[in-house]
Amino acid sequence: MIQETMARMERFEAAVALERPDRVPVMPLMTAFAPRARGLTQGEAWRDTEKGFQAMLDTFNDLGGFDRLYKPNLFWPMIGGRFCSSPVRVLLPGRQLPEDALNQIDERELFKREDYDKLAAVGWNAFWEEQYEIMSGGRTMDKVVSTQNRLLDEYVREVELYHGMDIWPLFGAYVDSMTMAFSMARTLTQFTMDLYEVPDKVKAAMDASCDDLIQNALDVIERTKIPLAFIVLERGSGFYYRLDVFEQFEWPYLKRYVDAFLSRGITPWFHFDTDWSINLPYLRELPKGKCVCDLDSMTDIFKAKEVLDGYMCISGDVPASLLTLGTSQDVREYCERLIDEVGRGGGFFLTTGCECPVDAKFENVKMMIDTAKSYRGRD
Repeated sequence: MIQETMARMERFEAAVALERPDRVPVMPLMTAFAPRARGLTQGEAWRDTEKGFQAMLDTFNDLGGFDRLYKPNLFWPMIGGRFCSSPVRVLLPGRQLPEDALNQIDERELFKREDYDKLAAVGWNAFWEEQYEIMSGGRTMDKVVSTQNRLLDEYVREVELYHGMDIWPLFGAYVDSMTMAFSMARTLTQFTMDLYEVPDKVKAAMDASCDDLIQNALDVIERTKIPLAFIVLERGSGFYYRLDVFEQFEWPYLKRYVDAFLSRGITPWFHFDTDWSINLPYLRELPKGKCVCDLDSMTDIFKAKEVLDGYMCISGDVPASLLTLGTSQDVREYCERLIDEVGRGGGFFLTTGCECPVDAKFENVKMMIDTAKSYRGRD
């Protein structure tokens, strides 16, 4: 093992700042994998937050510990009644789904095309205050507020417990990008039609909603005290849309997010699902050494290094297929390549490509962590 000379948070902060730490920091983005590794069903972990917390802690320790813990439990924090994303219906194992299934999003139209004018007039928060009960079929905002605030209190308690054990959860708050939030509220198909058929209405609604989404995330971080905003990105990428669409409906708002979060000392973590290869050069316009480009194995991480070297920390990207179907030696070889090539000169955080799969081999996940702790890389 490499002789460590930095604390876990120091190592992470050095990587974000494009410095070369004592070793490459490492983290599996671990949620559903932890209950499975501890012999729980997904339903048990979702129903009982204490069991979910204990499964996460035990799995962290079984793996030998690592530099950041993605989340302290399966749920995520939001301020009651103010949404950092579209208020989608989450289907849970043991309720709407089989006992050991993964939770899913029930994507459906939450508002109609004619509602863009209302959004443009009143903004994101006021719109959902009025629309939520109608959209949800009668679920009141009072119930939403109560549930979300209870979970946020639980999240804060869990974070404090982890900090007492020198374990540092990553998730200060999550917030959807504008394209992601609107797409989830309209469905991908309807939203894409809106972009081409009523682009001015979409743009006006986004202009009126952006600051609300930013403020909602800031309010959550005020409670969690974790200065990192996890920005959920997927549907604004070149995988879906031409660059002129990205330039109009995603990029201006991402820059507003970055300006707002950095002004408060908060690290923007760009969680780039899907292939963002053609969008990567835009990231060079953002302040150097302040943000994280987190890739899910669909974007070529080695190409990303060429584009962003000296500009932005890169996080990724051990693939789900490798962790589930590969051998431990396969995992070691790929992690060593990442450390050698993407970690060259610093600015790299070794993580899973999106979330650690529920059926990953335990020995493969441990090998990923052990490689970061034992392999310094070629200069």
